[in-house]
Amino acid sequence: MSNITEISKRANVSRSTVSRVLNNHPYVKPEKREAVLQAIKELNYVPNLNAVNLSRGKTNVLGVIVPKINHPFFSNLIEGIGEECNKHNYSLFVHQSNNDPKQELEFFNRLKYKLIDGLILGSCVSPCHILDEVSDFGKIVSCEASESKQITSVFINHKSGIQMAIDHLRDQGHQAIGLCIGNPKSGVGMSRKKSFFYYQKEYGLQWRDNWYFAEQYTIEDGITVAKTLLEQTVRPTAMVVGSDYVAAGMIYEAKNQGIRIPEDLAVIGFDNQPISKVVELTTIHQPILELGQTAVSILYSLINNKVVPTIKTLELELIKRKST
Repeated sequence: MSNITEISKRANVSRSTVSRVLNNHPYVKPEKREAVLQAIKELNYVPNLNAVNLSRGKTNVLGVIVPKINHPFFSNLIEGIGEECNKHNYSLFVHQSNNDPKQELEFFNRLKYKLIDGLILGSCVSPCHILDEVSDFGKIVSCEASESKQITSVFINHKSGIQMAIDHLRDQGHQAIGLCIGNPKSGVGMSRKKSFFYYQKEYGLQWRDNWYFAEQYTIEDGITVAKTLLEQTVRPTAMVVGSDYVAAGMIYEAKNQGIRIPEDLAVIGFDNQPISKVVELTTIHQPILELGQTAVSILYSLINNKVVPTIKTLELELIKRKST
């Protein structure tokens, strides 16, 4: 592979002149610039981008960690992140962690070794002290609540979303309400679970431990949850579900077994994904695209040493349909 020394010899100019041409420096005589460009063409020279990035101190690449790329929430989040990256001329490096702390640590090294300019945590299971250590190596923005004092967060107010869901179900006369969430160890999962049980006690709602389900992400998971629920002698009259897809699976199976929605079982989801319209699901609308866009906007400001709020919260909206 050719290098700058070979180019300088072929063009009969100094290495510094070659460097100025490669970096599009204006103060190079036209005849020398032409000689360098001709030598580059003849030698089929391709610049080492790692070296170029190292010399200028930036890569114009942002990293994002998500548990699953094909999860509807995270695919929408990535879409919002990607749209905002394009506005700032940044490329996006997406890493699927599968909620594995070791996978997260490996990707954190990309920030440590300056292979990315900044990092967005779509969802993360690494403990607070690890995130504090990583934040020493570069700018990080979390898309969920974080206990780290060193990381800026832009997140959705899941506590208010859970309250909206429970208040709506109570208005419909429900006192026996179950809960189904995704990852209970993520910031979102912990927030939703903690908030649900806070309001469950605050309102004196009925409760049985077998009304709680976690690690549920897909339509198939929802079908399984519904089967388990419908086998119970005493079951809830309503369910708060952390995913529209899981909720859709529950509705499908319940109707399959002759259960009326919402008369026998009311179901409320989260996200307001397109499937929620198809199954007429009451849900909590999350501004997912805005979440991704805001995360990049804040990260871009941090990278450029601009002052930003430590925490920015996005609000939710109740969308009423026929499942409640």
